[in-house]
Order: sequence, then structure tokens, then C-alpha cells
Amino acid sequence: MVSFYRNSLLLLSALVSNALLPAVADANQDVFIMQQPSGAPPPKTLPLRRIEWGQLNFISTTDTHGWLAGHLLQPSYAADWGDYASFIEHIKETADEKGVDVIVVDDGDQHDGNGLSDATFPTGEVSQEILMMAPIDLMSIGNHELYQCEVTQQTYDKVAPHFDGRYLTSNVEIMLSNGSWVHIGQRSYRFTTKNQGINIMAFGFLFDFKLNCNNSRVSEVEQVVQQAWFQSAIREPGIDMFLVFGHYPIRFWPEMWAIHRAIRAVHKSIPIQYFGGHSHVRDFTVLDSRASALQAGRFLETVGWLSIEGIEPGKSEDSPDYAKPLKYSRRYLDFNPYSLSFHSNKTLGPDGTFGTENGKAISKIIDDYRQELNLTYPFGCVPTDYLLEKAKYPGPNSLLSLLEDHVLQNLVSDDKTLHGNSRLIFINSGSLRYDMYGGIFTVDSGYIVSPFDNAWVYIPSIPYSIAKKILAKLNALDHIFMELTTPISRTMTVRQQNLGETFDINVMNSLISAMSGPEDQEDLKTTGYVTIDDYGMDGDDTPHKPYPLYYLPNAIATEDAFPSDRSEPDSVDVVFLDFMKPFLLDALTRIDSSTPMEEWKILEYGGKPVKELIKDYVRGWGTECLTDKK
Repeated sequence: MVSFYRNSLLLLSALVSNALLPAVADANQDVFIMQQPSGAPPPKTLPLRRIEWGQLNFISTTDTHGWLAGHLLQPSYAADWGDYASFIEHIKETADEKGVDVIVVDDGDQHDGNGLSDATFPTGEVSQEILMMAPIDLMSIGNHELYQCEVTQQTYDKVAPHFDGRYLTSNVEIMLSNGSWVHIGQRSYRFTTKNQGINIMAFGFLFDFKLNCNNSRVSEVEQVVQQAWFQSAIREPGIDMFLVFGHYPIRFWPEMWAIHRAIRAVHKSIPIQYFGGHSHVRDFTVLDSRASALQAGRFLETVGWLSIEGIEPGKSEDSPDYAKPLKYSRRYLDFNPYSLSFHSNKTLGPDGTFGTENGKAISKIIDDYRQELNLTYPFGCVPTDYLLEKAKYPGPNSLLSLLEDHVLQNLVSDDKTLHGNSRLIFINSGSLRYDMYGGIFTVDSGYIVSPFDNAWVYIPSIPYSIAKKILAKLNALDHIFMELTTPISRTMTVRQQNLGETFDINVMNSLISAMSGPEDQEDLKTTGYVTIDDYGMDGDDTPHKPYPLYYLPNAIATEDAFPSDRSEPDSVDVVFLDFMKPFLLDALTRIDSSTPMEEWKILEYGGKPVKELIKDYVRGWGTECLTDKK
């Protein structure tokens, strides 16, 4: 998996010609089995690039989406939230010993994507309680805290009060029972760091989100930064630095730049640090010599680390040498116990020093809740990895191909009169959230691969001469989003934008491989993130052999109950997920302009959601891997 930065093809070439290849740190240790008993260690010794400490340091997570139990089938990301809590505690102790500061931030989207979050109603009833057990300093809201009114209320009632003013929602409000509007968290938070005495003004913003439930409202960032309260806050005397974190991509999207322009209009060179999220990528951008932004991936695959050197607390902005460039160092840590223990200078194992009492307790609570919610119940054994953008479509390891060729035709309508009709079944790629890895497929796996419960609908008896053209029209669109920003589609879009209009996947994959060299490629046995950002490609703490990157189509379609002689049917029922309605109607209008859109009658089809169809198919693979575990 690869993340990119602006003009990447040119910069990749420059990096190759200048031999600015990432140096591997001198840390070589055998990988110990992680604390989770179901995990497996990475396959070889991993050379890690060390974190660099500065005067002010940050630890960041974003888009955790309920993955607090970690990735049980992916050793590179198999730490859990208890391990993360232990890591934070050790890092804070080290910061005190060094006389420097560390601030821990989370940038929102804690719901939707994992059984620990999604198996309760409202979602997050268990996972948010666990989330708050880690010593996080500042937290902001994400769009996934706003889709369901109950989740928004949960955030206001439970999460925001826990942080005692440090849960920031500078542009997000909730409507109370009396009809009045209040911010879900605080609009701003001012504090002085413990050891360096840096006076910081913090804000927490969400991008200009429009699909929120009606008990919340999101004000556009461009408008908020002109409001009196914000203008007053950025003019308070004695501020050494601004911290702007939240749920917005840090590249190309306009929200961060609107904030930056507003602050720079008042403070030409005061340090500003941004943290973002939402687009599910590792990234680091430089706004100017005293402002940068970090984004720490998705799904607890990544812990972001940033250090800053050169802040001068109490120094007047009018001083002649005030605007000296700051020194930054960033690192993207793979979320596994080995990595976290290495960077905190602790050891793993029964007599190891890494797991703290709090961290161990959190891990135990996670395991207990997974049992209580029946998330570990097995449906069967997946024989190999079925991947999304990491596998070529169509192909034997493509998850989309698996559904297209073997799963979707098992959909059964609630209307028995429709059984046996020729049909085309459509889904969009965004209805699948994550890869399906070889091994045990559990209740939790179903939430991970496809957490959505959208209903099936259909248009009956469309002439096949029209219906067969729908897929091409859907795939000619820029995107089909399950939501405003379906993670898979949005991630691909961001990568394409980062590479520019001349983006070529084959060229990119060849360049990435060339930069590592054949010897390095041979030596690296684990695949994973190879991140390219504004500082180059040495940000990942673990050198990986990169996954290739493939385009995903917007949608796929399965033919079912077609004539046995392979002739074309006269007409078909067109079956699709209900959120695809506007896209599919638009496609039909483009194909058959003579039929008004309102004449295409969409009816309820019934049947199991995608994740249940996947579970049923997995049962057919058997349970041999469960026997192997015994």
C-alpha cells in the first residue's frame, strides 16, 4: 500500500537519481509473539527506523472505526488498544525524563467498521468506553459520529464530558431537547505544556460534512474562521503555538487551508501544527517553514509520531529572529506490539516491561467484550486472502471477483414470484470496507468486510438491451460513494489526485520497486505501507515490500438465471443496493433518454445484506482451520 505526495512522479524520479533512499536504522531485534494469544508474529526480524524526539512531540491516531482489538489476522497491525495505552504511558514517562512534552490526539471516526463498535445499539456503546480508557489528551469528532442521531447523542452525553473540555468540535453542534443548539464539545482549548511551558491554543474541526443526522449541524469551516469567537481566540495574547486537529484530509481539501489563511492573516509566522484524517492515508505535508500537517492512516494500522524542535516559549513575534524555520521529524508506526514496545524502549514476553497494569486491563476488557458480543463465533475458514485495491480485478485474489463470481447469485428475494427470473445484480465497490484475509472468518469478520446493512431493491423487467449498458455507465462516473466519502473509493481518489492527471499505476509500481532495489525487495518479507510524503519516503518505521496498487471499478454486476444456451434474455430484473438508486437511475436516463426517470419503478426486493451472503458462502469452505488450531 502506497501513499503519495504532490507531483509524485517527478519527485520519485528525483529521489532515485539523487539516491535519497530510506536508511534502515540500527535496530534489529527478533520479533516476539504479540500479547494477543490469537496473533502470530511477523515472519522475520524487522529493522525499524527509530522515532526522533524533539522539544514538543505528538502521538496521533485517526479513523480507528472500532478496531480496538487490532487486526487479528494481520501481524503487522495486531496490537490492541491496551497495547496502545501502555505505549502512551511509557512515552509520557520518557518525555518527563527528557524534560520535553508529548501530546496525544485522536482525530475522530471511531464508529462503523468493526464488530466491537458495530455489534451494539447504538454503535459504540462498548467501544467508546474502551476508547476512553487510554490516556488521550485531545479528541475531535468525525463524520461517523454524526450519521446516527443516537451516536451523536452518545458522543455529547458520554464522550465529550469525559475529556473535560478537551473534546473539541469547533464547527459541530447538537440540538438539545429544548430546541437550542450547543457545541458537542468545546470550540477551543488553551493550555500550557507540562515541561517546556509552551502555551498552546487548540481547535478541533470537521470537514464540511452534509449527511449528518438532523440532531446535529456542521458549519462550514470557511465561515467559522470568520466568526467573532474564532477571531477573538486567535488574537489572545501570549500564545506560543496553534494546534489544529480534527477530521479533514491534509492534502487538496480546502478546509485546512481556510484555517491556515485565517491564522496567518493575524500571525505571519507563529508555529501551527495540524493533524487530520478521513481519507485513510498516511501523509505529512508542509504548509510553510513553521507549519506542517500529519495524518495517521486508518483502522489502527498506524500510530502517527511527530516531533518539533525550535519553538521559543514566551518570545515575541516582533523579535527579529522569531521566524526561524522549525525542525520536524515524522514517523508512521505499524500498530503491533513489537513496534510499540521498541519505540518505548520496553520488552515483551511474560517477564517483559512493556505491558502496564492499565494496558493489560484494557486488553482483558476487550477480550471479554468480544466473547460477550459473540464476535469470535466462527463461520468457516477462508482459504486465501481476498483483497480490494491490493489485488487485480478481475482476478483470483480479488474480493470483488469473489462476490461477482460466487456470492451475489445466492441472493434470494423475499418475493417468491421473482425466483428464477433472469437478473443483473449490482453492488458498488464501496459496499466492501476491508480485505478478507485467509483464516478463521468470524462474526467480527463480517462487520469488518462489509459493515453496512443496506436493503436490496430492484426495477423489474428492463429490456436487456438497456440493462446490459448500465455497468459501463456506472463505471464511467468519477465515483459511487456509499456515503459522502466511502473510504475505499475516497482513498483511491486521493491517490490519483496526489499523482496528478498523468497518473499511471504501472509506472508508479515500477518506480516504488526500483527505489527499494532488488536486494532490499528480496530481503523484505513483509508487505505493507510504503509512504511517500513531503519529506520523502523514510517515514514508515517498518520498511516493507509495497503492495501493488490497482484500480477498483465503481461497481460490479453478476448475471444470474440467464438462458442455458448463453443467449441474451429479452429482459432482466435489475437488482441493486438502495443507496445506489440515484446513480443507477442516472445511468438509465443516459442510456434511454426517451423514458422519464420517474417511470422507472423501484420496488423492495428483500434478501440478506452483503455481509450475510458472504458468511453463508464462507460456511461452504468448511472449518478445517479450526481443527488445526486445536
